[in-house]
Amino acid sequence: MDFMHVERIPTSNLANTPFLNTLVDFANNAFADRMQNHREMGFEGKRFEQPEDFLEEMGPDGVTFIQYTIGSQGTEGSGQIVATAGCKPFNITSKLSERADRMREEREAREKGLRKEQGSKHEAFYTKEHEDQLQHLVERMGPMVHTDGQEDVPRFEVMTVCVRPDLQGRKMADKLVERVAEEVSSQVKQAGKGPEFKLVVRLMKEINEKYWLSKGFKPVGEQSFEPGLFGSPTGFHMVDMTRDHRTS
Repeated sequence: MDFMHVERIPTSNLANTPFLNTLVDFANNAFADRMQNHREMGFEGKRFEQPEDFLEEMGPDGVTFIQYTIGSQGTEGSGQIVATAGCKPFNITSKLSERADRMREEREAREKGLRKEQGSKHEAFYTKEHEDQLQHLVERMGPMVHTDGQEDVPRFEVMTVCVRPDLQGRKMADKLVERVAEEVSSQVKQAGKGPEFKLVVRLMKEINEKYWLSKGFKPVGEQSFEPGLFGSPTGFHMVDMTRDHRTS
């Protein structure tokens, strides 16, 4: 019989665990499954090209929760990941601008014949077109200002919420997001801030907005993007949504 275990892993430790490569594959598979249900959007490719992308997006102050099975032998880490969620202090452009900078550096290294060896099968092959599109996204997302009038309240972004398809509908994502809220509450208290704080999700309106609305999140900023960006024939909208919390 398999049991479930949830492990809390700061980004600074994640690369030294046996989870990172499997976690990236898990997130990529979840993204692909979601895109299968929204083929009209025209998005293809991976959510993360390589493990370093995941670490960059989580940032040095991020925390990831991984739920996985423990087999009958009781060996932790040998089971399968079934769900994940994470959080980090909210920065409106950091994860996009950092990715754009690294894409440019890798492309320039390739053009000079100095392509960096990534040491894994996930080596990225970014093109100038990908770089330009992401830079365009960075420039457009920057002006998206939250309209809730509470700019001084601490905000933490909920990251990479995924549940294995055959286990969806069991509120596993809800429970992990609550673990995220507990983590943020602890961090806010330790920093001497609060008691109010906000959880933020940044998402594609056409795909995820209804789900997060049902969880009590409210839209506070939106930006539209024209057809053709990242291969989308219809264009799309990025939305920031927040939910109010108090430290426990």
